[in-house]
Amino acid sequence: MWLSNLCTVAAGCCSYKGITESEQKTIKADGYSTKVNVGVCEFHVGKAVLDANASAGGWRSASCKTGFDTAKCSGFVAGQCTSSEEKTRRPASLSLPVWQLVWEDNFDSSSCVSDESGVLRPNPESWTPEYGYKRGKELQWYQPDNAECKNGALVITAKRERQSYEVVKGSACEVKNWDNTAPNQFLSNVTCQVCAPPNFQYTNPCDLLQKDDSGAPACDCSRSAEFTSSSFITRGKKEFSSGFFEVRAKIDTRPGAWPSLWAAGDFENTAWPKNGEIDIIDAFQRMVKSAVIHANQTGLPSGAIMHSAARMMDRDWESYWHTWQMEWDEKQMIFRLDTEELLRLDLEVADYSKTGWANPFTTGKKFFFIVNLAIGGLSGGSPELSAFPVTFQIDYIRVWQKNGETTKR
Repeated sequence: MWLSNLCTVAAGCCSYKGITESEQKTIKADGYSTKVNVGVCEFHVGKAVLDANASAGGWRSASCKTGFDTAKCSGFVAGQCTSSEEKTRRPASLSLPVWQLVWEDNFDSSSCVSDESGVLRPNPESWTPEYGYKRGKELQWYQPDNAECKNGALVITAKRERQSYEVVKGSACEVKNWDNTAPNQFLSNVTCQVCAPPNFQYTNPCDLLQKDDSGAPACDCSRSAEFTSSSFITRGKKEFSSGFFEVRAKIDTRPGAWPSLWAAGDFENTAWPKNGEIDIIDAFQRMVKSAVIHANQTGLPSGAIMHSAARMMDRDWESYWHTWQMEWDEKQMIFRLDTEELLRLDLEVADYSKTGWANPFTTGKKFFFIVNLAIGGLSGGSPELSAFPVTFQIDYIRVWQKNGETTKR
């Protein structure tokens, strides 16, 4: 319910909604007539903690459901909502941040794009599919066909393509669309074997791509993959260095499944973990975790420092949709799960004075999203006894940027 003149003292909280320029009110301040965007306050039923030392109707903290115009209900201190009518104006709370929605993907017919078969896929203007084996000694072969926009959500499906004991006749890998006249880059089905399990590597030739715009690897090992899944990134398309991020998703962490939505710094010639990593959703083996990762003084992957918080979940919890949020400014990151704070981190922990490397989170460097469903690997556990297919569903991803603060009146 929109309240134009007051906020009630019932359990709940207020968030700010600005008004358009044409709706701005002309009010008198110190004898001058000025146009001020006073906006209105929106009241949401929730849980509030009343401040006994404050004036009637004030509170110092509150929480409520997500998904409103300010992206969240900020913590209040003593005060009441302002009124757009001067004669009924109440004392104001401290300023609220005004959030501007800068990007969202609802994974529906308005944002996804049909492929040649008429299947809706993530929009290529925002997302680039990954191919092949990636990261973490995981077991899945990534390919875009395992993801589709369905019923208003992105559905990534991990499949068991064959059992581990099933032997592929001939070479496990096949060179595709590659010109062997390139100097020092000769490829054959034999040399590509290092790109396949169980001892696959991530270096040349596995990093060489087919000579077209597909982005697929020249060493194609898909015919020997035990599992397939999908991973998409926003690198070079949708990148951010601060803001308020929200994702609504449904996860499945049966043994072997590892759904994630995370971000990595996109810095030229800066390797992980010096570029920083932000894990918004990192879920595996009945645990859901959020984390921030950066380099230690060595700068080596083996010395990466992780700041994290996690909760144990069960199958019943995983059968419902849940909302993850991250608030990121120049000083801190705050992670919330279903509006409850999970992790708060002072970003000074990654300063040069402590690590010997530039702080990747406070220097305005851009980060891109990765959304994927991995199988096995360093955290996922063994999928040997798990039933497949497994799905990771994302209802939406939304990004707000701070665009000033409300005026106290």
